[in-house]
Amino acid sequence: MKKILIFASLLMTSALVAASDDPVLRVFPNGLMWIHKPIHHNGISVARLMFPSGTAVEPAGEAGVTRLMTSLLFKGTKKKNALAFAQATEGMGVSLDAGAQEDYWEMSEQATTDRFDPFFDLFEEALFQPTFPEEEVKKERQAQVNAIRTNKESIFQVAHELLDSKLYPNHPYGRPEDGDETVVAGLTQKQVADRYRSALDPKGAVLVTVGDLPLDKLTKRVEALVKDWPAHGPAAPAVPPVKYPAGQVMAEELDPFEQSYLMMAWPAPVIGDPDYAAVKVLNAWLGAGMSSPLFMKVREEKGLAYEVASFSSSHRLGGSFVVYAGMSPANLEAAQARSEAVIAEAVKAPLSAEDLESAKRFIRGHFSMDHQTNGRQAWYLCYYQMMGQTWQYDKKYPEDIQKVTSDDVLRVAKKIFAHPPVIIRIRSNK
Repeated sequence: MKKILIFASLLMTSALVAASDDPVLRVFPNGLMWIHKPIHHNGISVARLMFPSGTAVEPAGEAGVTRLMTSLLFKGTKKKNALAFAQATEGMGVSLDAGAQEDYWEMSEQATTDRFDPFFDLFEEALFQPTFPEEEVKKERQAQVNAIRTNKESIFQVAHELLDSKLYPNHPYGRPEDGDETVVAGLTQKQVADRYRSALDPKGAVLVTVGDLPLDKLTKRVEALVKDWPAHGPAAPAVPPVKYPAGQVMAEELDPFEQSYLMMAWPAPVIGDPDYAAVKVLNAWLGAGMSSPLFMKVREEKGLAYEVASFSSSHRLGGSFVVYAGMSPANLEAAQARSEAVIAEAVKAPLSAEDLESAKRFIRGHFSMDHQTNGRQAWYLCYYQMMGQTWQYDKKYPEDIQKVTSDDVLRVAKKIFAHPPVIIRIRSNK
């Protein structure tokens, strides 16, 4: 990658000017970071805006209000009611989206490059002029309650929500993603509007644009966006540190599913930790594919589960390594014992050179495929910034993966699996 030139001043943080297709960076005095990545091979342009004020900063008595707020951004503005706004969007053949996770909330737009400018008008309108009509609040509130109820029909979701509540006890990360049903059902229009006002703070926010857009014209648009958008109010409440359970935790539920389910989780490094890449390689080898030891030894050789795999996930303040399996009720204990045996084998010897390279290829392939669209490229640049890294980590991550050795994987496996796990069992009561 060609060197990016950085120009700094005392009044404005910096502007990066790229001579080629390197990303262009600028940080404004109000705290907003803008990254533009030129892409010329397609006619799609994207804008994605992330704020570092996700669901984890919600008080327990308003759990779910941020997701409700984001679902209402396109349901009425000072210029258009919900129907008129939808017609304007659909009439251009473009898309707007918004959502919230524990560590951030976001808005995004995707349009053909020739429609980007008028569509950015709609993006700004939804961002700065939502009205949260009472009637629309009622509709979206009920839709969110229905989503919470639907989650209870998925055995994976039931197990995962119970797992989070035990892995992150008394912490916002342990709450259901869509919020608490009773709390959401009682959220008011005022609470939604108040959450919007506190969440719309440019400090620490990241705007990423991707596409074949003239830089001078785009710069004027972003400067206009920022001009009358001051940083405001007190900082969002700090998310408390994660305190994992010190000892093993076992929780079991009886539910009316035909099958049973098992989840086992251990604390794991977050993005940016020196061991993060090694954890990803461990996961790719141990349980991310159909040739993995978990899949082969639990499902294929013993037939103890219809699905079995692992994944590693990371919040900004805490990560996890999870092994899960779904099986007939009669196989629950045997599937757990076999999974534990596979994990015990994983800490006995380093990976072979062949297994190590296969795991790395798996990661590189999926990472590359997930970067095929402009939208996903914009998401990654925003996401790494929200996770406490910089947008350059999008380039650094594959390089870190390539540096991982078999000894690194063994060391990390021993470290992770030495911690007592959280074990969740959903047992069929049929």
